[in-house]
Parts: sequence; structure tokens; C-alpha cells
Amino acid sequence: MKSRTPALIFLAALLAVMSCAQAAGPSGQRADSASASSSAIAAVDSASLREEAMRGDVQAQYDLAIALDCGCGVPRNRAEALEWLRKAADQGHVGAQSALGWKYMTGDGVRRDDNVAYGWLRRAAERGNTSAQNNLGILYAQGRGVAADSVEAERWFRSAAEKGAADAQRNLEALRAGRHRDVRPSAEPPLRRT
Repeated sequence: MKSRTPALIFLAALLAVMSCAQAAGPSGQRADSASASSSAIAAVDSASLREEAMRGDVQAQYDLAIALDCGCGVPRNRAEALEWLRKAADQGHVGAQSALGWKYMTGDGVRRDDNVAYGWLRRAAERGNTSAQNNLGILYAQGRGVAADSVEAERWFRSAAEKGAADAQRNLEALRAGRHRDVRPSAEPPLRRT
């Protein structure tokens, strides 16, 4: 089987995410048959995505982690999602590093561990990931996993805010007002196609 291009991997992940967004109506039931067929297409393609991930394709590993974490096009399996996320992060995928740091910072699917969160967030923040920069700023502002340091917190919030990150802008304002405990990560994990 020939290797898929990154564009095809992106399309598979996009289709999976779209099927999740469209699959449930206001009552939580399937909205229409078009959504059902989108989900079926995504499920068929998930086999290819899994095959690419198993061959070591870092983007496929990350995309599979996204699909498994939300149950988009595949049965939801957060434990397996975490495994694929770690594999992608270990290979240097900046989005996976940021997401893994967020998970450890918030305790989403793992035991909360600010030291582990700091390590992953620092790697991704240094590579320019705005979500990681915002979350690293939170750790510095609150002294979680690292010594409290308002100067470092402001540096990371400002870096993300200058790139348009609304959470970082809000956190920067809270920090400057002396409300260190009011800084917050986004409610949703930073799992998205990078």
C-alpha cells in the first residue's frame, strides 16, 4: 500500500471532526442520514489512519489520538488516545506535546501532575504553540510544577496574546491586576490539527 500524503491525512481527520460536530442534533440524536454516512466514511478511513500511525507517521498518530479522544469516526477510547498522543509527542509533534501538557495540567484522562505538564508545555511553548504558551504562563503564575514567577508568566501570556490567543489576553489582564489565581486554561483540550 502506498503512503498517504499529509493532505489525505488532513482530510481524514477533518471528515472525522465534521462527522462528530454534525452527528448529534440538539437532543443528542443523529441529525440526519447525511451525518450517518459521513460517520461511516470517516470510520472506513480510520483504518488507513490507524495503519499510518502504526507505521510511525507522527501526524497520523496525532490525528488518530484526536479521533479516539472524541470518538470521531471511531469508537471513543481515551486510554488509547493517550497512548497515540504520547507517541506523537515523543516524536516531537508540537500539538501533541501541548495537548499532553494540558491533559496533565488539568487531570483530563490522567492523574494531574504539574511537573509532567510543565515538561510537555515548555517544549511546545518554546516552539511557538500559543496554547502551550498560555498554559505554561498559568503554571508560572500559580507556581504549579515550577517556582511561581510573575515575570515568566507575563512573558508567556504576552507571547501567546500577541498571536491573538484570547485566553492568553484574558490571563495577561488578570495577572497584571494581581489576580494570579484567576488565570485559567481553556475548558477544551488543545486537540486540533496543526
